[in-house]
Amino acid sequence: MRVPSSLLPVVESVTSLSVLNLLNMALPLVTLPYLIRVVGLANYGRYAVVYAMAQYVVLVSTYGFNFSATRQVSVSRANQSSLDHILSAVLASKALLSVLPSLFFVSLSAFFFRGDYLLMMVFGLGIVVGDILNPVWLYQGLEKMRYLTIVTFVSQLLFTVLIFVLVRRPSDYIYIIMYNSAGYLVAGIVSLCIACRVVGVSLRWPSWAAVACQLKDGFYLFLSTLFMNLYRNSNTFVLGLFVDERLVGMYAGAEKVVKAVQSMANPVSAAFFPHMADAFWHHSLRQNIVSLRRLAVVVGGLLLVLMLLCVAFAPWLNSLLLGAQAAGGTRLIRLLSPVILVGGLNYVLGIVGLVNLGARKTFLYIVAVSGTLSLVLLVLTVSRWGVESAVSSMLTAELLIFVCCVFYLLRLYGGHYRC
Repeated sequence: MRVPSSLLPVVESVTSLSVLNLLNMALPLVTLPYLIRVVGLANYGRYAVVYAMAQYVVLVSTYGFNFSATRQVSVSRANQSSLDHILSAVLASKALLSVLPSLFFVSLSAFFFRGDYLLMMVFGLGIVVGDILNPVWLYQGLEKMRYLTIVTFVSQLLFTVLIFVLVRRPSDYIYIIMYNSAGYLVAGIVSLCIACRVVGVSLRWPSWAAVACQLKDGFYLFLSTLFMNLYRNSNTFVLGLFVDERLVGMYAGAEKVVKAVQSMANPVSAAFFPHMADAFWHHSLRQNIVSLRRLAVVVGGLLLVLMLLCVAFAPWLNSLLLGAQAAGGTRLIRLLSPVILVGGLNYVLGIVGLVNLGARKTFLYIVAVSGTLSLVLLVLTVSRWGVESAVSSMLTAELLIFVCCVFYLLRLYGGHYRC
């Protein structure tokens, strides 16, 4: 069967993103059982808390650029000058946005967590710098993800080798985040060099107006991703404030397993984001929603299979990846498994759908309400339910977002679908 020429870039993106996803999923999972065995579940929990704080800084500096800048690049790919200005303005914006949250979490590590947390947080800032330099959105908008796949393989391989070679005893847990940083920095530097030398973009000194324009364009998407992370990435951090570090490590490991399984369907959704952004310009609203429904059916079927496999093989996954120290890991993996289906569909309906349909504000409201309610639920119940409260809050948020997205799309289409 011959693939239509219009879909060839999508096929390439899906293939590249699939390999990229496999690397991002497989290599960290290879190191997970080794780390838990060598440094212990409690020390792994400490590392997980610091990694979560570094990811908060990345969240702020990433802003909404992975979607807003991707869309800009997608519609401006034939204009080299525009690409140069977009690249320069986004990099400058990310650097500025990272300053205050970096200072905040370094201070928090020093005065609240104490111990080795400050040193680990300083080591973790390399993750932030590497993420700033890595223009993932540029490659995705140009639908040239093969370059990023090569870079990611090298950086993930570097992290994996450093873990197995240098982490030899429990006290080495403080250096795990530093090896993370090394991988991120290598990926960022090499990826930016490829963008300049191979793709052909050039860095320029951006004006304040250009930076302000990027901040304005990504504002609603930033708020949406911020609230999404209230329930997707805050659980480990909040648990670290209230429960035993060993339980934090067990939950963080189970969550990583579920997210890794879910990520197997991400390449399809991510590859279709720039494709839909371009296609939605040329078709009617009804046609666009029909296309979105078809994509949701395909991705949803894949996600359902992955969810059922995760439930069925949870004991094996727990034994292989978390080990005997995480006796409750099987139950947590099964409780979290619906996130694979519902969370994946939320990306299709919300990001690929509502954002590309121009409903960024609506998606923000949906995610803001859901994320806030889930965070309140987590804080109110964590002292009583422990790690189960984190599971409940995440599932609650995902279900609320799914229901609201479906309802809004039905209303846009006129209240019904036709084949």
